[in-house]
Amino acid sequence: MSSKEGPGGFRKRKHDNFPHGHRREEKDNINSSSTIIMAFKAFQLELDTRHDKYERLVKLSRDITIESKRTIFLLHRITSAPNREEILMESEAKLDGVRQKIKQIAQELMGEDIYQFHRAISPGRYENATVIASKM
Repeated sequence: MSSKEGPGGFRKRKHDNFPHGHRREEKDNINSSSTIIMAFKAFQLELDTRHDKYERLVKLSRDITIESKRTIFLLHRITSAPNREEILMESEAKLDGVRQKIKQIAQELMGEDIYQFHRAISPGRYENATVIASKM
């Protein structure tokens, strides 16, 4: 047994020498009404809001991509399926869902700089253009 090991054979960690709750006490002593702390809290709120919006846009974009691909594969079956009208009706319903998601993206981006969220939505937009082109 080495000199660093205790009686149970476990190594003692460096932070075991400090009293428990020491760091927590330091956090409580910070003046929460400080202008710097308030400014950082405002920045935190702004960044959290922007990140949440970015994640919602990524999800909508992925949903658009998935539904667009499903519609494309559905339209590929027209050549081999006897019920063309039924497939066209189903594909139109799927495209309505895609349009709704595009409207949601437009609502999320109202009043925002679109270039800040370009990477979140670009895959869905390009996939949607492919679906519209394949439908023609």
